Amino acid sequence: KPLSGWPEPSSSALALVVTSLEGPLSAGCANMEVQLHGQDVEAFYRFCLDNPQGVTNESLRQGGWADQAMVLRVANELLSQGRLSITQISPGQLMYQAIDSHTAAKFRGLEREHMLVFQTIEKAGDKGVWGKGLRDQTGLQQHTCAKVTKELIRRQLVKEVKSVQGRGRKVFMKWDVEPNKSISGGTWYQDGEFATSWIESLRERCLQYMEGQQSRTVTSEDLHLYIQQQPGPSIPTQEELQLIMRSLELEEKVHAVQSVSGQMVYVLRGGTGIGFDTFAGRLPKFLTGLQEASHSLTVPCLLCPLQGECRVGGRISPESCEYMDAWLRKKPSAAEASSVAQASNDRMNDW
Repeated sequence: KPLSGWPEPSSSALALVVTSLEGPLSAGCANMEVQLHGQDVEAFYRFCLDNPQGVTNESLRQGGWADQAMVLRVANELLSQGRLSITQISPGQLMYQAIDSHTAAKFRGLEREHMLVFQTIEKAGDKGVWGKGLRDQTGLQQHTCAKVTKELIRRQLVKEVKSVQGRGRKVFMKWDVEPNKSISGGTWYQDGEFATSWIESLRERCLQYMEGQQSRTVTSEDLHLYIQQQPGPSIPTQEELQLIMRSLELEEKVHAVQSVSGQMVYVLRGGTGIGFDTFAGRLPKFLTGLQEASHSLTVPCLLCPLQGECRVGGRISPESCEYMDAWLRKKPSAAEASSVAQASNDRMNDW
């Protein structure tokens, strides 16, 4: 009983199977005298569909498909319908993979040249293949290759992607493949161009978020969670967002320090006149009580105009700095002293 709704196998489709798959498949097709039934085709298709990673000849034998002639006949029928793909993984070894009905409809009616180009593009993976390379690998003329790729793009089987490796250069890759960063440029590129406006938008959003925190310190994780909730062409990773914050730090718009846990912590510069203690993340818990109670004991290094020339053992150094000496000798208030006395009973578990 023939399958309803599917066209009869065309001679070009069957020729494609024989010419593209060398070995047992093409040799067996010539002498097959096996009667093919619709239920056999559907059973084979469901078996492959249940194994999306693909099935080999050995897997078929274990699944009850020991008749090689029947397998080849069914495979040819499904190939002509565009519902099966076959890959030669080694001499005499084939991999069968089912194609879902939606994708199969896209392949229906394609000629040998279309399938050859598609398979070449598919093999290129996430780095794609550019026009000249496609022509060299398929042996097709330029006008034929252009016509075939245009049809494949129309059917949403392949797509053109601008490459950052060359101005105006495009590569072809499968429709559902995410381009490699070496091709797309990653988060900071859009359509092959450096996304200047998107980067500036991220910088402004980070500053707006920090301004809304009332001068509290903000972690890189806080910023990343906030940016994830904002609209945009893409979502930067936490590490990429730290690069954005680094640019704001170099412009002296924020202070940045790495905490004991290794996480970056940020605070706006000059928002309240309160300094940002660089050493806060490096001190043990029994000392942080004093620093949380008093902003007057923040390290003066951040406000020092000579901080770029300050080196341990140098002409300008922390050990000879009068501001550092005054900062270390300054006595806390009675309330601060009481807080430190209470905290001093704790053990230095994290020192």
